[in-house]
Amino acid sequence: MNEAIHNISEQEKEALKFLERDFNQCFQQMRHHDTQIFDILKFMFTAYTVLIGAALGIFKANLQVDFTMPIIISLIIGLILGAFMFYLVLINRSYYVRVSRYINEQRKLFLALKPFGFENTSRMYIDEKQPYFSRESSQIWLAYIIGALNSTLLGVLLFIVLASYSYKWLIVIGGGLAFLSIQLVIVIKYLKSQESKSKTISEEDKG
Repeated sequence: MNEAIHNISEQEKEALKFLERDFNQCFQQMRHHDTQIFDILKFMFTAYTVLIGAALGIFKANLQVDFTMPIIISLIIGLILGAFMFYLVLINRSYYVRVSRYINEQRKLFLALKPFGFENTSRMYIDEKQPYFSRESSQIWLAYIIGALNSTLLGVLLFIVLASYSYKWLIVIGGGLAFLSIQLVIVIKYLKSQESKSKTISEEDKG
């Protein structure tokens, strides 16, 4: 390997330096996207706990002033923000996979030279075709959890809006499950659409 390095041209040496810098920056970017997904979940869990607790506490309290409408508005705003956070997680997952593929492609290139006789028999982190959607991905499960939080918030909203309705529990549970199912479908459809888009771009580049 050392002999191969000495035989490369100055232009190739500069290209190697560029790839090294690019690798380091992309690795930091990949970690940023991964960390941001966890931070979004932590923020939503804390905010939703406070919002739901306050909404139900005030709604159940026997106060002289009716706070039902402000509670409903607060829950709707929270639900809109939750939907935005859910979409932001999907965006971050998409960026994470794109950068990971690029990093793994570089690893695959250099590890093919078997530096110091390193075989990489575990085949670790060299998959340049890492899927956007994977049931084993912790990021996907975090997206599911965020979807469940959004569904819970919708359930609380329906519970308050339909407080005097006799079949409210049926609507609350059904509405929450339906909303959760819609979000799960969105996760799968969106990430698989990114996969298709990526394949289309690769085929155009080859053409």
